[in-house]
Amino acid sequence: MKSNRILLILIALFTLVTVSQAQESWTLEDCINYAIENNITVKRQELTAETADKTHFQSLMEILPNANANGNHYYNSGKTLNTETYTYENQSFQGGSVSATTEITVFSGLQNFNTIKKNKYDLLSQLQTVEKVKNDITLNVSTAYLQILLNKELRDNAQQQLDITLEQIQKTKRLVEIGNAAKGDLLLIESQAAMEKASLTDANNNLNISYLDITQLLNLSETDNFEIVFPEIPDITLSDEISDVKTVFSEAIGFLPEIKSAELMLKSSEKSLAISYGRISPSIFFGYQYQSRYNEIATNIVDPTSNYPYMDQISDNASQAIYVSLRVPIFNNWNTGTAISKAKINLADSRLYLDLQKQNLYKSIQQARALAIAAMDRYTANLEAVESMEEAFRYTEQKYEVGLVDILEYKTAKNNLNKTKSDLAQAKYEYIFRTKILEFYRGEQITL
Repeated sequence: MKSNRILLILIALFTLVTVSQAQESWTLEDCINYAIENNITVKRQELTAETADKTHFQSLMEILPNANANGNHYYNSGKTLNTETYTYENQSFQGGSVSATTEITVFSGLQNFNTIKKNKYDLLSQLQTVEKVKNDITLNVSTAYLQILLNKELRDNAQQQLDITLEQIQKTKRLVEIGNAAKGDLLLIESQAAMEKASLTDANNNLNISYLDITQLLNLSETDNFEIVFPEIPDITLSDEISDVKTVFSEAIGFLPEIKSAELMLKSSEKSLAISYGRISPSIFFGYQYQSRYNEIATNIVDPTSNYPYMDQISDNASQAIYVSLRVPIFNNWNTGTAISKAKINLADSRLYLDLQKQNLYKSIQQARALAIAAMDRYTANLEAVESMEEAFRYTEQKYEVGLVDILEYKTAKNNLNKTKSDLAQAKYEYIFRTKILEFYRGEQITL
């Protein structure tokens, strides 16, 4: 019984820990880090980088001399030439040979050197591509996170407006009971509540969908208990000095991985052209060769009557050679010329690709800055509008309660206030996001 109680206690503790972990709220940093660590695209790009690393390693190994050993054994039957006596014999016998060679490239138009450099640039470029994917995930997760914050604020605003309307329904019922308001006014404000309930439902659905979006970005299998931390968003301090495009661009171009990757690809293409030119050059190789042979009908010249053991034959027949080889390319069906032409085209394309990446980055910064300024202007305008609309709504509400305005004017004032508050929330988070992007382009991590 005691062991059973201990087991139940352990199970209960484990369940409490599991539930607490499952209900733990996620910060923006948590979401970004988890998404990067578990994203399949990142993992695939990392594998591609590992392949590039192996390719670079192999190009380094190509500098070393190669070494090969060969051996063969044969069985001969019938008339054949005995290479030991250079006479024809008609009998069955066994024989074979062994050999070993090693060769090192002394010079081949610097092809090996340029291949090493090219593969190094390819590896570094691929590593930058991995970072580019991580940056894309960071921006996508940040967008989804801010969308949740916006949708929650819109949902809370919809709930607040519905609460006001429900409170107004009770007031209107009392006015109808004492004869200070018409029954039609109550019906109209009840219809207003019905519409606001529908709006609240839409706001809740949008919030749930934004939660689904971020959990899909995180590749979470369980999403029921997923919650994010809702940070205190301080009052926005509007800046009249949003960094100009050229300043942000000059900083971004120095570290953003898409630019670095394109620059490294350009260097790789330059080395590819150098490799192609290297094929025109003569190649010099230095080598060493050892070989020997044996067969069972061979006789020992020193003692023809005795057996001639295998290892003795290998020793007596051994020969060695050291050589220098010069290979001069004369004509190879224009393969070298075609390779050079293709390398030049690839080099030109790499230059264009780098220019395109810079151009796209400049446009992205232009757009982010323009949207930040537009969001700032919208936020300023809507902030003033909300203050005016709240004052106007309070005045209209007071007049409605004493019967100086009808229900239609009250509904119009309330709807205008609702719309202005929604526009203000959207402008606020749009401004936050766009300024965060500009900071990201300047090398700052996105945080809230």
